[in-house]
Amino acid sequence: MKMEELVKHNLSRLNDTDLIVWRYIYAHLEECCYISIYDLADACHVSRTTVMRFAKKLGFDGFSDLKAVLKMEYAKPHDKPTQTIAEATTALCQAIGEEIAKQDFERVNRLMHRARRVFVFASGLVQRNIANELTRLFLQMNQYLYTIYGPDEFRITMENATPEDLFVIISLSGESDRVVDFAKTLHAKGVPLISMTRLQSNSLARLSTENLYVTPRALPVASKRPYESTLAFFLMVEIWFVSYTQFLAEQDGDSEDT
Repeated sequence: MKMEELVKHNLSRLNDTDLIVWRYIYAHLEECCYISIYDLADACHVSRTTVMRFAKKLGFDGFSDLKAVLKMEYAKPHDKPTQTIAEATTALCQAIGEEIAKQDFERVNRLMHRARRVFVFASGLVQRNIANELTRLFLQMNQYLYTIYGPDEFRITMENATPEDLFVIISLSGESDRVVDFAKTLHAKGVPLISMTRLQSNSLARLSTENLYVTPRALPVASKRPYESTLAFFLMVEIWFVSYTQFLAEQDGDSEDT
């Protein structure tokens, strides 16, 4: 559904302050494809929380998801990139492959194997797609992952969670309030946590038992702002899955030898 249609569909939920935010966005569509939540709040003379609530009233998990839709609809191409698609593809795959090759999956595989139950939480729309792929792949090895979609489900799950369970949290920044809150709760209860974030120091990673890091790579789009490919996250999930199948095979081999 397009942005204008989303606003019309949810018009009854929007108050006067929400409409101030929407009118500014509508009057500055291309600019708002790249605007920060802080700059938009200042331009509308409202709080950052107001902008966040506006995005959620339209059905988005956060402001970044709203901007992603704006970009798809209204961002215009600009200068022609100097790098060809073939060169960009080669460089992208090489960089991602080298980074993932450095990751050690042994410890995350052991956590996955030992867990009584595995829960996955994704902090946004793109992350949710990655979580769905993770769940789909591991199902092939009879490893069932339960997806948590919001704070209410998380709270209910935590009531019975124990150190025998495992949580996987996928977040680009590892700094959103909800994600950090979840991680603190898990840490306090001694529940193992695997984080998947971009390669940078972040609160989620520091609170996690194990970390998987990814660096989104820029692609040469003809646009004002660079576009970062999320391929690294999906490839990380696939390589983790392959590594886990090999880990299970080794476990079976050890059992036969004893």
